[in-house]
Amino acid sequence: MNAREKIEALIDQDSELPDYAQTEFVEILLDMRAQQFGIYHLDDDEREALSRSAEDVRQGRFASDTEVAATFNRYGA
Repeated sequence: MNAREKIEALIDQDSELPDYAQTEFVEILLDMRAQQFGIYHLDDDEREALSRSAEDVRQGRFASDTEVAATFNRYGA
């Protein structure tokens, strides 16, 4: 049995697993594919965080370079 056949057999058996294990199986396959092709899939929390950040930028809610430098200088970083 070659690798492709083994993968297909595992996928066919996936329906026998509990829901949480099926979800984990899919996530593992997506992660492996992403590593090979340089693709990153955002989860809902990351997508929401990026949306909030984009809104902050649109509203001008961010520190200037001068403010950031002052903070680093103040705390010795």
